[in-house]
Amino acid sequence: MEGVLVFVLVLGFVFSGLTLALLLGYRSAEEARAARAAQRPARVVHVDAIPSFFAKADAALPAEMREFDEALLARIESHIREEQALVSEFVEYPSVHSLYRRAPHELRAH
Repeated sequence: MEGVLVFVLVLGFVFSGLTLALLLGYRSAEEARAARAAQRPARVVHVDAIPSFFAKADAALPAEMREFDEALLARIESHIREEQALVSEFVEYPSVHSLYRRAPHELRAH
């Protein structure tokens, strides 16, 4: 019985020591990271320098690019409407057939 008590105390002491060492190591690593960050000059990022997915509204695009974009958007919109119709049909009348049915026109990139 006394041996178990000594073992538990030693195990608790070792566990506490390891936890303390881990916490102090983490704290010193965070302090070193904060010191390195303070030494670096602050970078200012301008919004115009970030590339964006959408073109700027004031940028003038050639007419053929606008026509292509509008046609592509119309195609995507019609595909989404077809998918929405299939989903609403499944919600109204759920069945295995309506669950696995595809849209009349597939959306393809080529």
